[in-house]
Amino acid sequence: MKRTGELKRKTRLQTRAPLRDKSNAQRNAQKGRRKVQKATDCRWRSPAYLAFVRTLPCCLCNQYGVDPHHVIGLRWGLSGWGLTAPDSYAMPLCRTCHRKTHHEPALQQMQPEWLIDTINRGLDAFTDEPIVGELCAALEFIAEREGE
Repeated sequence: MKRTGELKRKTRLQTRAPLRDKSNAQRNAQKGRRKVQKATDCRWRSPAYLAFVRTLPCCLCNQYGVDPHHVIGLRWGLSGWGLTAPDSYAMPLCRTCHRKTHHEPALQQMQPEWLIDTINRGLDAFTDEPIVGELCAALEFIAEREGE
């Protein structure tokens, strides 16, 4: 294919509004506000509790060698797009059962029972205040939501 001459534009270029409407001070102020909002919405994380959950058998098939699965799909406001539930709402599931739970709504409805069992085992195993306090709060939350 030969190029003949210069390519000509059929339509005129349109002028647009400038890309930077705001001053640097306004943009920096907005960035600072976003960081504060993220810091106040942090979820409880505990590597020690997750390590404990990994030692338990799978909630569905009772096999060992599990991953902690955080609760999903219950409309409790704990998880969503890009949002993982706190570690106090984790339960042991093997890889196969974990995959099944993500794809089958019937298994997702069994999560409250699995959570209550896992949290009760955690309360028996831990005595330090931050973990026990979070687990008790999680039990109260589950009882409140299941009572609705």
